[in-house]
Amino acid sequence: MVNKGTSEGTEEEIKFVKELNKKNKELWNIIDLDSETHYGIHVVTKKFGKISNQKVLPKADVFIANGILSDDFLRKNDYYLNDNQIDSLHLKPVDLTGISVKRPDSRSYQIQKLTPETFKKIFGSYELGAGASLYSKSEKDFHKNNSVIEGWKTNLKDFLNFFREKNRLDISKNNVDFNISDAKIIKHFATSKISKIVNENELVSKFVFQGIGNFEEPYTVHYLFEKGELKKSCFIPFSVTTGSGRSKGTFTVVLKPKSH
Repeated sequence: MVNKGTSEGTEEEIKFVKELNKKNKELWNIIDLDSETHYGIHVVTKKFGKISNQKVLPKADVFIANGILSDDFLRKNDYYLNDNQIDSLHLKPVDLTGISVKRPDSRSYQIQKLTPETFKKIFGSYELGAGASLYSKSEKDFHKNNSVIEGWKTNLKDFLNFFREKNRLDISKNNVDFNISDAKIIKHFATSKISKIVNENELVSKFVFQGIGNFEEPYTVHYLFEKGELKKSCFIPFSVTTGSGRSKGTFTVVLKPKSH
């Protein structure tokens, strides 16, 4: 079954590409390129991600390419172009023009999903991701934290040592167990720490919001099209959450737009 959010998101990307290729002056003024010799290109193919070491959909949904196409050709193609066509049309991608396109009504999309392996490469430890993924609201779910810690490729001793010794948290001194009040303290600290790193570490921030350090040009993001407005700023106020697969044994940390 097609994911509704994804299909509607793709529809928004197609609509945006067509607007560019119909030479919408408002959009081209922000991009600051000659609309007569530049075109919007929809990204439909996966690209190599250095962090995951595999082909994945890149950060940029759209990029700009340089070349010459006739008005007749654009009309016949309903002003739509994608990255499978650029070689045959002799178009040259323009670096630093990647655009992330969001649906006007969407606030539930993922800014970045991090698997344990990716999280460790970016944030330096499995334990911090495990801490953000803990069950801490009710006693009935607390026992699931054993599998959370294991799923984050660590063990209880190293996990507790990370928060108690390295980060000076006031939690139980017992290095083979912890309780739900400890879990609340750890989870709050971990999510706050992740937010702080994203906000203050420029390399991490560029990876999260722009895909810089992960994708080659032009597949990083330098513009954001959100709520019908094209902006040069790519930063989105965010919150740190767990992925939806936690109950099924798939552990991720997800950055989502902060709800207002």
